[in-house]
Amino acid sequence: MKRCLHGCTGRPRPDLVTRVFRRTGSQVEVILDNIPAEVCSVCGRAFFSREIARGIDEVLFPFHGKHTTIPNLPPAKVIVDFAVAQRKAAA
Repeated sequence: MKRCLHGCTGRPRPDLVTRVFRRTGSQVEVILDNIPAEVCSVCGRAFFSREIARGIDEVLFPFHGKHTTIPNLPPAKVIVDFAVAQRKAAA
């Protein structure tokens, strides 16, 4: 069974988390709900698989752009259900 990091005695368990993503220079705040993660039962730290991390990048790309370019979008707060976005991307 996996252990948490940095001396924490917790053991991560599957759960769904919500995270807020902001990028310096962008006026768009993206809130992703229902992201599958392994969450430590003691410290609450969330761990994402590589597949999920790639999926997060794909969802954020239209709002935050590439590393060198930020899309010129008006100020906005966008809420995305990650599970639904993943199903649509797979279809």
